[in-house]
Amino acid sequence: MARPKQAIINDLMGELNSFGGHITQIRDAIQSKGVTSEGKLFKFAEEINSIEPASTYGYILDAVKGAYSKGYSDSELVGIINNLANKNQPPQPQPGPNPAPTFDAATATEIPARQFYGRSDLEGELTCPNVTKVGANAFTGCEYSIANLPQATDINKDAFKGSYITLLEIPKFVWKDSNLDLMGAYNLFRINTIVVADESTPPSDLGFIKPGIMVYNHDRSKKWDVYNNEWKPV
Repeated sequence: MARPKQAIINDLMGELNSFGGHITQIRDAIQSKGVTSEGKLFKFAEEINSIEPASTYGYILDAVKGAYSKGYSDSELVGIINNLANKNQPPQPQPGPNPAPTFDAATATEIPARQFYGRSDLEGELTCPNVTKVGANAFTGCEYSIANLPQATDINKDAFKGSYITLLEIPKFVWKDSNLDLMGAYNLFRINTIVVADESTPPSDLGFIKPGIMVYNHDRSKKWDVYNNEWKPV
């Protein structure tokens, strides 16, 4: 059954009255933010867009807008903010570089690369009974005059290059031609005596490089003839 016309009119008037109250609330809320336009909707929109944020965070909002223009997403910005350091906590001391490990000649099994590099304060004799490996430039610039490495077999070509060693004992190392560079600064060949493995065949030009050098086998029972390039009994 159709509703009476008057009832429908009354419902419409009630809705209009209610809507008018909502409009008044909207106007009051907007005006509380500083809007003073004459009441036209398009004027409200223009004035609202021109209002500078009154909040102390306005400059932060501007920075966020700038970040958006650079391609940052909401999640990226939130992640950056959440990961900021806590400035309310005192700064924690940062760990420094690890100190160089102390080299123990009595127990070491390896002499790392550049271990004694440039150590002019190290003089006299070094004996490492257990070392089997010697790294590159381990003795370069070092002023040890004697190095005794009875177990060393894996020796880098440049391990003793530029050292001040005059007596080198490496009785288990097989010296094959150019696998050991003993030249020092200014092309000075400082080593006078070297002990190597019996299977060694030192460089063929050794007699010209260092005429007076003495090359012995592991137990010094043989000496290398630098001119004939062969081992001879002592």
